[in-house]
Amino acid sequence: MSTWTDRARLFVKGRAFLLDLGEEVALYTEGGPRRARYLLVGRVSPAEVLRLGLPRAGVLHYPLAVDPLDFAWEGGTLAFPGLRVYLQGPPEFVETPYYAWVVRWSPWT
Repeated sequence: MSTWTDRARLFVKGRAFLLDLGEEVALYTEGGPRRARYLLVGRVSPAEVLRLGLPRAGVLHYPLAVDPLDFAWEGGTLAFPGLRVYLQGPPEFVETPYYAWVVRWSPWT
């Protein structure tokens, strides 16, 4: 088990997959650098985001039309159809159109 899973929490509520990373981290995404504590995957309305109790800042949202249970852990990678989140740092190559990797994951790595 990776050390980051000791702090991260995963939720599936309705059409939303939510990963709480435990603290705000620096990420590099297909759109450039970002900071986020929460990763939200799914097509959810603004009202649904409010019901999840998420702040306005610190959320990296991928509004993909995927089943929130259609994910896999591949080593230190969270995999959805069309999306990969590399929690242990940058990959050797990016294999999907949407991606994010943790730039710095301290103090646990």
